[in-house]
Amino acid sequence: MRRWPLITGGVLILLGVLAILNALLGITLHLFWPIVLIALGAWIVFGVSRGRHAAPREPGSVPLEGAREAAVTVRHGGGRLSLGAGPAGDLLVSGTFGGGLDAVRRMDNGRLVVDMRIRDRDLGHYFWPLRHHGWWGMLDWDFALHPGTPLSLRVESGASDNRLSLGDLQVRELLLKTGASSTTVDLPAHAGHTRVTVESGAAAVKLRVPPSVAASIMVRSTLAGVHVDRARFRETATGYRSEGFESAPNKVEIFVETAVGSLEIY
Repeated sequence: MRRWPLITGGVLILLGVLAILNALLGITLHLFWPIVLIALGAWIVFGVSRGRHAAPREPGSVPLEGAREAAVTVRHGGGRLSLGAGPAGDLLVSGTFGGGLDAVRRMDNGRLVVDMRIRDRDLGHYFWPLRHHGWWGMLDWDFALHPGTPLSLRVESGASDNRLSLGDLQVRELLLKTGASSTTVDLPAHAGHTRVTVESGAAAVKLRVPPSVAASIMVRSTLAGVHVDRARFRETATGYRSEGFESAPNKVEIFVETAVGSLEIY
């Protein structure tokens, strides 16, 4: 049995309980998100504890088509999302996709624009009847992107566990929009200048900046717990910044707007 669903479910339940306690103590906070957190955490823990098995996933790919750069949008509502670098071949995207892959693509002056989402969006049969099929793992995506192509990457996720391993990718721009989820991002190590924007709700987000990469960080939060490695990124009037950021050959500009949950940058 994988441990991360139990950990994620437990963390979500705890965050929901703490948020409700805050609301009862008089802090301005709607009860909607805490209830969602508790329900989602209980759903995850229940599904794992019942011993469900992942359903078969379908292979899928998107050809590079000779593009000089690419803009990729990933719309993944729930389950587990794992993204990394693939081989330097003729495919922009390759991997396996729970629920199938619907990839709409077009070429725009040498730039390949791809919109990825679940092909089968009638999800009723994934959840009913649970006693026959289970649900855990049915919408898992595990795929890779071409390592040598400059990328603009947009990831939209819902109730999911996300692992974005971008260290060997040429991501120049990353937009992450996520709801009640757990997300870990290894940022690019050799992409030059990368801009990162994170918009998260009731989520746990971790951003790892490679040792050879400088960073400039701005955070806006309400009730989120924020931890930034101040040994690497000194505090400034507007956020946090590495020494020598302006002249660094590889650097990231990070802007995070988060609500309930946690944020860790290290």
